[in-house]
Amino acid sequence: MRSLTLALVFLIIVQAVEQIKGDAKQPLSWSPDPLTNTVTTVDARLFTKRRYRSPRVLFSSQPPEDDEAIDDVPGMPGSRVKRHATPALHRGEYSVCDSISTWVGDKTRATDIKGQEVSVLAEVNINNTIIKQYFFETTCKIKQGQQSGCRGIDSKHWNSRCNNTHTFVRALTVENKLVAWRFIRINTACVCVLSRKSWRHWPIH
Repeated sequence: MRSLTLALVFLIIVQAVEQIKGDAKQPLSWSPDPLTNTVTTVDARLFTKRRYRSPRVLFSSQPPEDDEAIDDVPGMPGSRVKRHATPALHRGEYSVCDSISTWVGDKTRATDIKGQEVSVLAEVNINNTIIKQYFFETTCKIKQGQQSGCRGIDSKHWNSRCNNTHTFVRALTVENKLVAWRFIRINTACVCVLSRKSWRHWPIH
């Protein structure tokens, strides 16, 4: 009887060891980070300091129009900021480079003032309201089949190209689960860049 009991105990131990080995071969289950599936909640007091505001950064629950937008964050009376697009040129005037200005609302990555890539909060939860972060960006507009040179430039003596220029604005970003204001780079203008084709025919002063 005693030997039968020992045999049963031994069999149970062997089965337990085999079960442990089988579990070790199975891949571990992965649970997604809840932060990736939810909108980050931020305190409305982050917006009370005016030095953090920029006319090129807009927090709104509705997509703004290209020519004008109003920033009205819930729970923040008197927080309206109005942005106007660049006025149209007069008759007979032409821009050296064509450009287009739009509100960008899907920016998730950007370069900060230190040259490092950071995560941008495209959406935030403020007072139980989903608010999107928009950036008013201006970029060069090159039509299909159009040469990249600038308009009105003497192409015989000059090389020219239209190039995007940048500036830094404060934006809500998150790094290591820490939400903070950081300076990020956005496109703000399209300018003409010139270089001489040859220096041989230019007088030396």
